[in-house]
Amino acid sequence: MKHFTPQKWLWLFFMVVATGVYAQEKTITGKVTDADTGDALPGVNIVIKGSSVGTTADADGKYSLAVPGNDAVLVFSFIGFQTLEMPVGTQTVINPALGSDTKALEEVVVVGYGTQRKVDLTGAVGSLRASDIDIGSKPITSPDQLLAGRVAGVQITNRSGDPGAPIDVRIRGVGTAGVNSPLWVIDGVPIVQTSNITVNTSSTTESNPLAGINPADIESIDVLKDASAAAIYGARAANGVIIVTTKRGKDGKATLTYDGYTGAGTPWKKLDVLNTNQYIDMQAQLDPVNRDFSKFKGQPDVNWQDQVFRTSKVQSHNIGVSGGTPNANYFVGVGYMNQQGLELGQGFKRYSIKANTDVKVGDRIKIGESLLLSSVDRMIQSEDAIYAAFNSALNQPFFKVYDPNGPGGYNAETVENRGSAGNSNNYVMRTDPNYSYTTVLSRKVLANVYGELEIIKGLKYRISGGVDYNVGDGNFFQGDVGFNGLPKSSLLVQERPIEMTTNFNNTLTYIKNFGKHDLTVLVGHEETNFRYDKLRLQGNDLFNTAIKFASTGVQVAGANEADHWALRGYLGRINYAYADKYLFTFNIRKDFSSRFAENKRSQAFPSFSAGWRISQENFFPKGGIFDDVKIRAGWGQSGNQFTGTNFPYLTTLQPTIFYVVGTGNQTVVRGPAPINLANPDVKWETGTQFDIGTDIALLSGKIDFTFDYYNKTSNGILLGFPLPYTSGFFLPTDNNIGKMVNRGIEMALTYNGQVGQVKYSVGGNITTVHNEVLDLGTIPEIISGVGGASTHRTKVGDPIGSFYGYKTDGIFQNQAEIDAAVPDRISSGRKPGDIRFKDVNGDGQIDANDRTNLGSYIPKFYYGINASARFHNFDFSLLLAGVSGQKVYNQARSQGEDLRSATNFYASTLGHWTGEGTSNSMPRLTIDDDNQNNRYSDRWIESGSFMRIRNIQLGYAIPSTQLKNWTGGLITRFRVYVAAQNLYTFTKYSGFDPEVTRGQSFQKGETPLATGQDGGSSPQPRIIQFGWQVSF
Repeated sequence: MKHFTPQKWLWLFFMVVATGVYAQEKTITGKVTDADTGDALPGVNIVIKGSSVGTTADADGKYSLAVPGNDAVLVFSFIGFQTLEMPVGTQTVINPALGSDTKALEEVVVVGYGTQRKVDLTGAVGSLRASDIDIGSKPITSPDQLLAGRVAGVQITNRSGDPGAPIDVRIRGVGTAGVNSPLWVIDGVPIVQTSNITVNTSSTTESNPLAGINPADIESIDVLKDASAAAIYGARAANGVIIVTTKRGKDGKATLTYDGYTGAGTPWKKLDVLNTNQYIDMQAQLDPVNRDFSKFKGQPDVNWQDQVFRTSKVQSHNIGVSGGTPNANYFVGVGYMNQQGLELGQGFKRYSIKANTDVKVGDRIKIGESLLLSSVDRMIQSEDAIYAAFNSALNQPFFKVYDPNGPGGYNAETVENRGSAGNSNNYVMRTDPNYSYTTVLSRKVLANVYGELEIIKGLKYRISGGVDYNVGDGNFFQGDVGFNGLPKSSLLVQERPIEMTTNFNNTLTYIKNFGKHDLTVLVGHEETNFRYDKLRLQGNDLFNTAIKFASTGVQVAGANEADHWALRGYLGRINYAYADKYLFTFNIRKDFSSRFAENKRSQAFPSFSAGWRISQENFFPKGGIFDDVKIRAGWGQSGNQFTGTNFPYLTTLQPTIFYVVGTGNQTVVRGPAPINLANPDVKWETGTQFDIGTDIALLSGKIDFTFDYYNKTSNGILLGFPLPYTSGFFLPTDNNIGKMVNRGIEMALTYNGQVGQVKYSVGGNITTVHNEVLDLGTIPEIISGVGGASTHRTKVGDPIGSFYGYKTDGIFQNQAEIDAAVPDRISSGRKPGDIRFKDVNGDGQIDANDRTNLGSYIPKFYYGINASARFHNFDFSLLLAGVSGQKVYNQARSQGEDLRSATNFYASTLGHWTGEGTSNSMPRLTIDDDNQNNRYSDRWIESGSFMRIRNIQLGYAIPSTQLKNWTGGLITRFRVYVAAQNLYTFTKYSGFDPEVTRGQSFQKGETPLATGQDGGSSPQPRIIQFGWQVSF
């Protein structure tokens, strides 16, 4: 076997593929017709089952096909019609009649606490099926990434290319000033999305709470977008609901599947910076005395981005076993994924086990369980190495990476190596675990058990209990050797958060069909309890850095955190249909939350929707192009209880406040103190949404079209209102402030067609969003920002958290232009070559009052385009996704084009102003910047519009006949494919990646009041992969 060369394997492969083309024994002829009308069906695909041999019916529906013998089976398939298999036997003429395919009309979607036929839906629900997109072949770390570009109304934004980093999911815009994440329900268990490891003071330690869910285990994802669909979840549904259903076994023979892939990731873009000679010359122009780097001239350039970026390896392996009998079924999945980050200091590894079972006990009882065990291990860049690729790009280009005489063989960060005024950091050394690292290990148990009892025919009682249990281990380590090669105090921070959500619900469902009336009634009760505890231990100056215990430090400090809340809900739903054409749904839920004062604790959330299947009316033309036409409308309310803190109606005591006591020889003592002003009147935030839409199916299932208009208003927005420090309180007080609206349209269109033996599908979706603040109560505006700066403003009439700064008007070319300009109160002295700022309010001067709206990070619309095709055993798929109309604050560029800095510059600065008429966009070099050219202005606001090739894939499945001959029936399917993820991004944005949401931290999340900033985070990697799928 060792002499069986790759060339021989290749020869054998092509011989096997070609086997079915020859060995002809007889010819079958016939005519294909429509079973309903008797008309001929041209273009029908006819193939010999288990092979790639086939033909296509001509314009008259006629065909002729050579088959190997009487045992052959012909498969007739056509878009919009049921696939038909017919054994050849002794026949030579076969005339099949294909019936219309109505399975699309019978498709079932998961809604709150139940299921519904898709045609019976009266709310706005988007669905995704594993069979439609081949989930297991996508190199993604969490299920939220599957939705990108595939479901209208849903925007997916990756905060970073770091694998396992949080992902922002927005359904129909930004609905609140706080957390905008939808409620995720996994196999009936609601997921509380928190990110609780903070060993590293940077928010890069935040992890995606869904990263422990293996996407390969998923069967379907259903998105409840409007309040009429989501109100059944009440207090947690203001931002929409996403229901994930994992795979379960089916009645039949046991099957074993193995899916795997391996690949490599590279950056799709790098920044253009100065080389050594350019850098030295420009610094000499800035300050020839203090910035003389001439001794480094002639040294080889170091491409620091190439040193920090790497070809990241990724691999995934998933094994699934499923099967069942009429009384029991099972599914067991085992998964492993390992993905290196694109930058040094990043990595992701996941192990998972999934088990689902269902068992019938007699005729009336059914029990089952869903169990997930997973472990996620992340390597994250530490705070002294954050954004390593971007920050290293600004290193002096002569600064070396390695020095055989340096600490650990690295080039130390010393004056000798970077010059007296130099500023370079060795990010290769900083990401070396011997010197510094941050790791986060998260273990998850997600379990749900249920029991169903059919009391009488049509009346079913269901009880279920679930738990989402998470344990984390975080470690932040800094060694006892500094990056300058000198000894320093070591540090180890260790955290152990434990988080548990328990969920118990019981429902009673009654289904009755009488005549033309269909009635479903659901009532239920649910209890949710959340508890969070964290122990933090910090050790300084470790006894031995090889022993990673914080308790071995000379100085040891500890801290604890705790969080606890509960939610109780009572719910009901009525679905009524008359004659399968008049559809009505009524939902109501009343929730009680421990987060609010007793008199504000409860709130009811009703919804109502109706649908009219006009195509079922007698007056509607039959046999035409329309298969099904439905008009629907809905209204509903849902809630938000997340205020950022628990129990805002109570004063919080902080036990570690330091007081200065006495006069003269004062002493410092530690004791408790109130840190927030209690507000007993804070209450629920309520979202009210109206939706009107239509669902249309045409041409026997060839075309599906969906349209929705939505108007979503948020009332009593929960917001922490800052108090002056003179009040004695450090934290903002929670209030219900303001009102905001999101409105827009959604459209989704899919066309399924066939040309000859090529079946194809083309689809797309688009969503528009108009966000506007309607009311802020007595507050005229809210100024917020990142890192203490005032970069964003929320004001009535504008989108929430709009960029807020100065507008520019070119560059002063001479002194006469400066003399003629209005005074600039921000500038301490203007010279030719400085930026000219606009007097926006026209008061004859430039001051802070001239700051204005510079645009919004919220896109005007976002979209997805998908296509797929199949020819014999070859298949192809393509997914594009993009946004348009959003702005990005390119903070990274404000550093790379800071023309007073001692770090390296972007290459764009070579075009800086050097005299009259030389530039009207890039100012002069100035070490003092008296004019504050770098102030926050529209210079740094860029278009963030982009279109990205999310995934492109080409696959080949070996014909089943050849597999049977090869393996004796052991292997029933073998497919191989090549694919690319994030192949290319079409954008005018100058930074690494326009897909950013980085902003001000908001209680383990991002606040819409200040986001859309690009500080240089990791770009999305371009991943090229090879994969395989095997079924036994």
